[in-house]
Amino acid sequence: MDIPDWIRWIFFVFAAVQLLFVYRAAHLARRAEPGRRTDPWLEVADHAVGVVLSVGLALGAVSVLVFGAPVLLAVLSWQGIRSALARRAAPTAPAPGTGAAPGGD
Repeated sequence: MDIPDWIRWIFFVFAAVQLLFVYRAAHLARRAEPGRRTDPWLEVADHAVGVVLSVGLALGAVSVLVFGAPVLLAVLSWQGIRSALARRAAPTAPAPGTGAAPGGD
């Protein structure tokens, strides 16, 4: 792939910024409660694969894109499915006046 040098440097800078996000997400994932660790670790995987793809683009390695893009697609799909299921399972607030009857009635 023929990528201009100034675009390569942009990808390297983008990868460096993503490394900061990987560090932050890993720190939060390690401190998460035992039952709630999947989402933070998916966030770490999302940023880590993003770093790999950015460096692959910067170096012009098509093979990194061929193997990294499906991994990123899987991670993002898993995140989307988990968030959709969490929204579906979240209890909704009862409508006013439909709660339990007050005592004595």
